[in-house]
Amino acid sequence: MKKYLIGLAVGLALTVACVAVSSARDKDKDKKKADDKDVAAARKDVLEVVELVKANKGDKDVEAKALAIRKKDVAINDLMMVYALKENGGLGYGVKPDDKSGIEAKLIALQRGDRGPSVATIKKENESLIKLAHLNIAMAEIARPHFPGPKKVEGKTYGKTEWEKWLADQKKHSKELLAAIEKNDGMAVNKAAKKVFESCTECHSAFK
Repeated sequence: MKKYLIGLAVGLALTVACVAVSSARDKDKDKKKADDKDVAAARKDVLEVVELVKANKGDKDVEAKALAIRKKDVAINDLMMVYALKENGGLGYGVKPDDKSGIEAKLIALQRGDRGPSVATIKKENESLIKLAHLNIAMAEIARPHFPGPKKVEGKTYGKTEWEKWLADQKKHSKELLAAIEKNDGMAVNKAAKKVFESCTECHSAFK
């Protein structure tokens, strides 16, 4: 019995040690990604498109910039990193983003419940919420030229028609989100955020 307990204790200690090492490696990997030059350059490209959207430039200007990014052969995964937590290479969320904040995390938070954020919260976070909506509009256009080719998932083939549809949906619902923010309408913010996230999830499920 004593030998069994000693063996169990040693096994538990080794398991904890392995988990700790694995966790440390994951953190190192995340930090490396956050410091990656390609990710930083991609982030700069994304923010330039966000500024075009913010300035209410026409679709042609935004599409031209998105195509220019594609011609530079910027990896879509590096561009998508803007959604990650700030500590992992993302933009973060807020005027002064906390390391644990992120665009995707905030988009998820906006969907909780049915009432959405309060009027006070929308007013307080107005600038950051508007930037979030602008970024989603920008990313819909940035991703468009990066069609990876048809993908087969569980026997069904998804092609450019679905790619274009989901990106168009993302852009449309992001504009609805922007309008809801400008009206300080929490329920509409909640509804639009759900639709934006749904279009993103459908696209990632097919073209992951």
